Amino acid sequence: MEIIMGGIEALFDYIAKHVLTCLIPAFLLAGGITSFINRETIIRLMGQNVNKLKSFSIATFGSFFVAACSCTVIPVSAGLYFGGAGIGAAFIILWIAPASNILSLIYTGSIIGIKMVIMRLSAAILIAFIVGWVMSLFFHPRNLKKLWWKRERKRL
Repeated sequence: MEIIMGGIEALFDYIAKHVLTCLIPAFLLAGGITSFINRETIIRLMGQNVNKLKSFSIATFGSFFVAACSCTVIPVSAGLYFGGAGIGAAFIILWIAPASNILSLIYTGSIIGIKMVIMRLSAAILIAFIVGWVMSLFFHPRNLKKLWWKRERKRL
């Protein structure tokens, strides 16, 4: 019974530290993005209709500096998306930030080596660009309107 209580205590300790050190700052960052960064700037740099190579490159570069785990990068990505970024650029941040931020690359390099860092970085960027492009293609507003219209016509 003592082992179970110790495990439960460790779980609560982890959750409390995780919420205080990761989730609250992530929500503050997401709120800061939508409040303090001009919406037109986000749309001009990473909007849905911007050149995909440009917007995806900006999202990729910015992701390296968001040292967040996969659950804390969700509010940041959502903040950019609701701030005017396209779904592909927002998804790239969601994908690359946990996989290839500066801290994770340094840690990987110190344990496994520089070759693994290069492979990890290359794979994350390649897959993120592919998936971001597919997300932009399928979830573009004009495609969603077509799908909605077809669904409504079938229902009638």
